[in-house]
Amino acid sequence: MAAMTAAFFFLLQLAIISTLPPSSTACPDVPSMTVEQACRKAAGTLLMYDLCKDAMRDVTYPTNGVDLYALVAAKRALASYADTAHAVDALLAGGSLPGAGREVYELCKEFYGEATDTMNGVAAVLVGCRFMVMEGDLGQVYRDGVAQVERCRDAVRSLPASPIYARNLVDRNMAALAYFVGRLLAGVQ
Repeated sequence: MAAMTAAFFFLLQLAIISTLPPSSTACPDVPSMTVEQACRKAAGTLLMYDLCKDAMRDVTYPTNGVDLYALVAAKRALASYADTAHAVDALLAGGSLPGAGREVYELCKEFYGEATDTMNGVAAVLVGCRFMVMEGDLGQVYRDGVAQVERCRDAVRSLPASPIYARNLVDRNMAALAYFVGRLLAGVQ
């Protein structure tokens, strides 16, 4: 249910932003580029480039402000987090976890809550164009979100095997992608 709600709001925001005229930005003085240009500039590896192109698959106009791309990447990370959090909840609800496994997944639930709050904060800053006048370092906020997802990975690695590990790796990559795309905005380091 949470994943469906997150997906609905992501698609709603994307639909609203997609009604803007071609080559527009939601924020003033933000560079515009194509998805191809943005993904090439943001990604340092073929994996990140492919992930970026996939994340931007629903962006319809040929040229957009990088603020839109940053928002889409943040929302894709949030949707991925929601899917993993749902899987963690299902494992915890199953009742068949040994003590150590239960503790690890409880930690992951906590870390995913923090990561979700952090990325929701990033999305709010992007939607409100507040990154342009922000006192703190938005880049550090992105990096904090990556670290929160990585804490779950570190905990899960203590288990002999985990169905969450692969999901967490995807989430870590989505968080890193959001950060890399966010760095296209002026002032984000």
